Amino acid sequence: QPALKKLMDWRESSADDDDDFPASSSHSDDDVDARAFAALSDDAINASLAPSIYATARALKKHTSAGAFHRLHSIAVDREFVRERATGAFAIFPMFTNARAGTWYAPAHAQGCYFKSTDGHCNNWSFSSTRLNAHVALEAASRGGCVIVDATGSNVKRFPDALAKTVPIWADVFNRACAATMSPEDASAWMSPAKDGPFLPHWISDNEKNSIRARVDSFMASFEAVKYDVRPLAAILRKPFRCVWASRDECPIVDVDAIDFTPLILLTASAPLHWRGERRVGINGQSFAYIPGAGDDEESWARGLTPQLFDAHFDALLGMPERDVASFITRIVNGTIATPAMVDSRARLSAKGCDQDASVASAMNAADGRIHDGAIRRLSHDCGLGDCAIASIAVYDRADVHTIADVFIHVGECVVKTPPSTAGCSFTHVVARKVKLDRAALERAVPPALEHIFAALRGVKRTCITCDDGIDHAVAIAVAASLANDIHSVGRDIVDKDAIRARLHRIAQSHPDARPSRGSLKQIYAALNAIARARIE
Repeated sequence: QPALKKLMDWRESSADDDDDFPASSSHSDDDVDARAFAALSDDAINASLAPSIYATARALKKHTSAGAFHRLHSIAVDREFVRERATGAFAIFPMFTNARAGTWYAPAHAQGCYFKSTDGHCNNWSFSSTRLNAHVALEAASRGGCVIVDATGSNVKRFPDALAKTVPIWADVFNRACAATMSPEDASAWMSPAKDGPFLPHWISDNEKNSIRARVDSFMASFEAVKYDVRPLAAILRKPFRCVWASRDECPIVDVDAIDFTPLILLTASAPLHWRGERRVGINGQSFAYIPGAGDDEESWARGLTPQLFDAHFDALLGMPERDVASFITRIVNGTIATPAMVDSRARLSAKGCDQDASVASAMNAADGRIHDGAIRRLSHDCGLGDCAIASIAVYDRADVHTIADVFIHVGECVVKTPPSTAGCSFTHVVARKVKLDRAALERAVPPALEHIFAALRGVKRTCITCDDGIDHAVAIAVAASLANDIHSVGRDIVDKDAIRARLHRIAQSHPDARPSRGSLKQIYAALNAIARARIE
């Protein structure tokens, strides 16, 4: 503040005196700073002194969205994916969790390892002599492969640099070290699948691949400086290591007997985002803002909670309302809550009209797939919408999307990049922003959306109503269409809130993950009563 006052005084006097800042080397630091700041405009100074409400709201929103509630639910969803892989496609391999983020995602029996992403950063590629992870190499060699789990907080990258580059460099170093114990002829034949240096993923540019391979000699020098005895590993490693990358989008089938290498399956727990702050439904039915790599940087959000404590209080933590999660974690860490049995199960909350047991949603997700991964939920005929389905924007990424319905209606903010274009399919985008951004957007979207839905009903066509997340706007529009059908067919004069709840409950029977926000339902209530009044008039 004193420096700023000095600046303002000097700026006022500068109009009358151009020699306030003479060319001299004797100025103090404050003088130099003031001279630099003097060029600032009044608007810039005012903005720095009084940040806008918009900027403050954005900062608060960013802080809230990264809270423990959203992170724990994000971790739970990603853990379920890892568990499915650990007990399914990759069940024959031992599993390792990469510190630190990976430890939040893998099963309790998984072992630990430590591959740093910084060792794979561009122009910083290196082999760490302090993090040999020799136990990983020995276990993978003896079991014919292994799985390494990690995650990334990036909204762009699917795999952290630890999995994309650090592990491939590490694998190549151990391959070459083992080959060095063999005769030249045997080494040449054994290294054939890995002779070109670190085997890197296809999304790494050729220029970066060549730069990494040019450092192979320095990687080997770092390894040899440790003087690690590689002979026990060379004795059991039948085939050289090679990395295989697995994600939600791609899950390779690894037949150990049919390949000429020992697979290191690098599994990322992070799911793709369609947009920042994308809301999803957790494994217990609660809605949350998905955060990729939520387990990372635990010091900033976990409040002392560890993966082990999370396991012990898993159901209780996921059942807490957002406002109580932080205090509940504090009680767990302080020992006030020692066992899950001390938590009242009645604290679990559920939205009105969506009181389905969480096990119903879990069973449907297991059988039909998750709504945010592109699965659909077909509504029962007693909803009055004929052959109608609800889905998220991810459904448009499916190769068989044109077989799902004849008429697609997307009610949301995100633009569908590849709408169904097959003959016989029609697609309509009714723009509707989230309630917090526009409190009347969904109300305005109801009439055009209903027009297309009823046109499909009259033509006896299959309909698919989608929205950005598949649980909010699409469900609200389905409720509106179902009740509007009553207004026209049975002459309902007024729509009350109980009718909306009852119809939402009926739709939730087919779509247990349905979680329209309170603001969305309010807009539906207003739109339906406007339709009813117009019919009376």
